[in-house]
Amino acid sequence: MVTTLLIGIGTGLLTALLVLFFKLPKKIQYIEETLIDAQISKVYDAIRYQEQLMKWSAWPSETNSQCAVKNVDGQVGAQTVYLNKGKQFGYQEVTELIKNEKVSFYLESKAPFEQDTRLHFYLKEINSNKTNVLLYFDNTLKRPSHLFPHLFGIIDWTHRMHLKDLAGLKAFAEQKQE
Repeated sequence: MVTTLLIGIGTGLLTALLVLFFKLPKKIQYIEETLIDAQISKVYDAIRYQEQLMKWSAWPSETNSQCAVKNVDGQVGAQTVYLNKGKQFGYQEVTELIKNEKVSFYLESKAPFEQDTRLHFYLKEINSNKTNVLLYFDNTLKRPSHLFPHLFGIIDWTHRMHLKDLAGLKAFAEQKQE
């Protein structure tokens, strides 16, 4: 009787894992938007210059990390390197710049799952002192490790960090110049 019960539980768990394996998406995408009361050039620079980005980004404090900029800041190839106790555990690299229109990043991290992560900021001038910003997140996870981000809440956590980032960008870009 106990053996039958254990086999039933094991079969149920295996079935649930197989369903999750095939039903949970490998591709995670979303778009968030904010309106910033600042000139488009100021917003563009706040995103493309990694030294500025680290002043408003939620990621350093949320990941308890220190950051360093590698390569030429503000240019394609610039990287923000994430360090914990002096050891690098990830980076983001500027992969595309279209002046006052778009900044794109590739993100790399040591995670218990394989992924291809891209982040794009699209800018649109509303008027001379107002900029619309779209944050487009595009992440492709690899099977079978795609289960981990779903099961452990990493996807929701990442989305919340991007919302904090947009709020931080807005506050940073709207600061008055002294």
